[in-house]
Amino acid sequence: MRAHEFLIEYNEQQLVNDFGAKLVARTKEDITAPKKKTAKQLVQLIAKMDPTPNKELAFWLALNYARYDEARATGQGIARWEDIGGRAVTALQRFKAVLNKPNLTPPLAVRDINQIRGLSALEDLVEKYPDKETQSNQAQDKAIEENLYKTKQAVLLHNDNQVKVVELKSEAAAVFFGKGTRWCTAATNNNRYTIYAKQGPLYVVIIKGTNEKYQFHWPTNQFMDAQDKEINLIELANKYPVLWDVFDPIAKKNNSIILQKNPSEADQVAAVQENGMAIQNIKNPSEAVQLAAVQENGMAIQYIKNPSEAVKLAAVQKNGLAIRFIKNPTEAVQLAAVQQHGLAIYYIKNPSEAVQLAVVQQDGMAIQYIKNPSEAVQLAAVQQNGLAIRYIKNPCPAAIQLAKNLGVKV
Repeated sequence: MRAHEFLIEYNEQQLVNDFGAKLVARTKEDITAPKKKTAKQLVQLIAKMDPTPNKELAFWLALNYARYDEARATGQGIARWEDIGGRAVTALQRFKAVLNKPNLTPPLAVRDINQIRGLSALEDLVEKYPDKETQSNQAQDKAIEENLYKTKQAVLLHNDNQVKVVELKSEAAAVFFGKGTRWCTAATNNNRYTIYAKQGPLYVVIIKGTNEKYQFHWPTNQFMDAQDKEINLIELANKYPVLWDVFDPIAKKNNSIILQKNPSEADQVAAVQENGMAIQNIKNPSEAVQLAAVQENGMAIQYIKNPSEAVKLAAVQKNGLAIRFIKNPTEAVQLAAVQQHGLAIYYIKNPSEAVQLAVVQQDGMAIQYIKNPSEAVQLAAVQQNGLAIRYIKNPCPAAIQLAKNLGVKV
């Protein structure tokens, strides 16, 4: 393997300069990350997790963790600190191994790791080349599974012709039942099972036939599919109703509404007041619950079917950008949205002149998101910020003159 195909030389100070501030900011929001660490300490911790002698993977790891917030919309980056030492390092090691394999089918499309953006993309790539020596042997797996039950390292909570539910009691069980997933609790490097188990039980749901796998953990409110992505629990439980029966007592024990059959409205309101996004796990929430959810987090409206006008208004008053999830918003909702956040205009099709004026009167530069603004809108935008003239195609003479009067070169 030629060095340029994979390596960027480890330079601690350069990594601190390039990514330090973003690493510190990310760790403040990431519950799995170390706290109160300096940029240099974080870079050193990443380098420590890099198993290669020359720390050749540290650049890619730091880059993708630091830039996750910028790239999350496209599924790029590394979402959690815990995934660096487990999933990411494992995937990078597999990538290096694949690089050295001759006659790959299909041919390896990318040989430079720095052209692969994000952990999911890397895992998708290496999974095209499974290691035959580690492929499942059904007879052996059955014996291992029975032994895990026998030794109480796993507890079989439910098993029918569609669904199997297992409570994990050991790291060995987490690795076995997590086979084929991207869970950090199934990793062979830097396994995080013990950290999660100390907070509360982990459960694995296996859908027979399709072999879909899901992992549930109430203390951290993580309910993930095999790709370690959040799932819609209501859809899954409605598809396999036995999950309501299995997890209802567990939800109650955890004082959670998630997969609880009939939580009271008061409990639902309390849950969404703490985290508005929790509404996605509530069946048929009342308007009172919906309002509480969007008042805590306007973006929660994306999980509400057919919201009322009052709920729509509450959502955009909390976060104007929530209008992106509202179909055919009324002018009142549009006005409320742009008054809360001028850039909400970007998500509004054919805004009325009143809405356009409301936007540019608070931020003239927002005119760049308005097609064919009227003369009144152009003048209001330039009046608010003379530089707005540069974002107007074919500006009217009055707007040009106003910009000049404000000292802007046109």
